[in-house]
Amino acid sequence: MIKFPKKKEIFESKFWSFLFRIYFKIETFLSNDIFYAKKKYRKVYGRKLDLRKPQYFHEKLQWLKLYDRKNIYIQCADKLAVRDYVRELVGDEYLIPILRVYESSKELDYSNLPEEQFILKCNHNSGSYTIVKNKDVIDWSLQRTIFHNLLRQNYYEQGREWQYRDIKPRIIAEKLLLNEDGSIPFDFKLFCLNGHVELVQVDLDREENHTRNLYDLDWNLLPYTYCYPNGRPVKRPERFDEMVRLAERLSKAFPFARVDFYYCQGKVFFGEITFHPEGGFGVFDDDEVELSLGKKLCLEYTNN
Repeated sequence: MIKFPKKKEIFESKFWSFLFRIYFKIETFLSNDIFYAKKKYRKVYGRKLDLRKPQYFHEKLQWLKLYDRKNIYIQCADKLAVRDYVRELVGDEYLIPILRVYESSKELDYSNLPEEQFILKCNHNSGSYTIVKNKDVIDWSLQRTIFHNLLRQNYYEQGREWQYRDIKPRIIAEKLLLNEDGSIPFDFKLFCLNGHVELVQVDLDREENHTRNLYDLDWNLLPYTYCYPNGRPVKRPERFDEMVRLAERLSKAFPFARVDFYYCQGKVFFGEITFHPEGGFGVFDDDEVELSLGKKLCLEYTNN
């Protein structure tokens, strides 16, 4: 019997990674983006995707994914190019230092790696990273295989998020942010509708027992969940108001954007901008939230 690998293990194997890519290439060839969105939307939500008069929040995210296609989205989805966007709008003091940029996985040679602690990630996808606190204990042969496979991935084909399709894949070695106790800081994900923050998502224990809290702007825990159950309480970051101001500035050009920040040792750092969380197929446990957020999200929004 064939034992299929877990999703996070796929890129450790050239064979499984190849099959993974071929599967999505065939699926992309056989179904266009609209057909894919309609099929998956019905599967996830149990109702028809209405692109003529969308009402629900994620229904409107699908509409935006299909019809709101500007070059600025490509720049902001690219983890390297977005830095220029952030630098221009709010300044480079919020950018996490980049230590190296690699064009090929072959460059991940021990002698060519930073001496300080860092995180390796790709600029053209989401969710793939390796935390390096001590490069002496990392299997760099395995990492070269993983990142070789990741660089060959077209992330667009997995969820039809078109903005990823033409990004040139590269590997980033970014300074690792650590709290004073050596722990990884939380990232605070601010949902911005029409240039205004509506709610904040905080993820906990992603590697093991993934939980997720949602807060309003007064840092009250909201009475519903989004894809994962609630976890332990998270303290409001001291510079939360600054995060809100920055998020609204960075999201001003878009009907919807999720802007992520880290709060580490008294400083705010920009994480990323995401336009379709969960690929645009996230699930609130209360359908009324889908409708209320949908009403707030204006597809005709303009920042002019």
